[in-house]
Amino acid sequence: MSIRSKIIATMIRPNKLLYNLFRPSAKFVRYYVHPQSWIGGLIFSSFGIKVKRDNFSGIPGAIFTPSKNVNTKSIIVYLHGGGYCFGSSLTTHKVGLTRLAKQTRLVCYSVDYRLAPEHQYPAALDDALIAWNHIVSQNPNCNIILAGDSAGGGLSLALMMYLRDNNKRLPDGLVLFSPWTDLTCSGETYQTKAKYDPMFTTNMPKDSANNYVPEGVKKTDPYISPLYGSFSNLPRTLILVGENEILLDDSRLFAQKAKESGVDIEIDIWPNMFHDWWLFGSFIPETIQVLDKAANWIDND
Repeated sequence: MSIRSKIIATMIRPNKLLYNLFRPSAKFVRYYVHPQSWIGGLIFSSFGIKVKRDNFSGIPGAIFTPSKNVNTKSIIVYLHGGGYCFGSSLTTHKVGLTRLAKQTRLVCYSVDYRLAPEHQYPAALDDALIAWNHIVSQNPNCNIILAGDSAGGGLSLALMMYLRDNNKRLPDGLVLFSPWTDLTCSGETYQTKAKYDPMFTTNMPKDSANNYVPEGVKKTDPYISPLYGSFSNLPRTLILVGENEILLDDSRLFAQKAKESGVDIEIDIWPNMFHDWWLFGSFIPETIQVLDKAANWIDND
């Protein structure tokens, strides 16, 4: 773990302590995080990327396009994280997505699905499906990589399973950063990694799950928690996850089940790293390294 990563981990840890102390609402967290992230995006986003607001059949989002050396054989469709309650292409994820587009040399279509608690399940999945169909129709001859982080990683898997179950066009590959695959939050690392994870308390994902999933709906529904779904016909998949995050078991258990089902899946656990470190951009050397890994994996598709 680099010195810069240790600095970031130290800086974000107080937010975790404040959350435990006050247990703020999802709306408060959104209004607290988004302005800070927007300012960070102005300062730290990578140069050489054209960023344009857009919408995909009415679903808002943004397109990140490298200014030169674009690989036109593939594109990325991206679903952001944020516990289904906050996050967007141009606030929390602008720094990371400009870096992702730059290092992969791919156009990245990022989808801003509706957020809980105002819009509970299945709103996010519905929006992701509409956006997916739009982007696929506009890029019929491209390989399409479906990617996402945290809740967006879980949503990517839920979307993939829905597409498979309904005989729709599947992604050619999945790139998942610390995917949240189990909204029951029952993995052992929710407890064993709690003191090491600088970003999450065990309460955070549980609160987000309760905000996202309506009363009376089972959290084990595969379109909510893909860990409990069928792994048949899953496309080639790469999972990138930190060793020191409470969501580690969400990745490990998913990868284990997928391998047992014959899926071509690779899981790369980064020593001592925390949740979604790559969103902090090139300030952290491990961001460059993990996105190089993703870019090389996509190139080998």
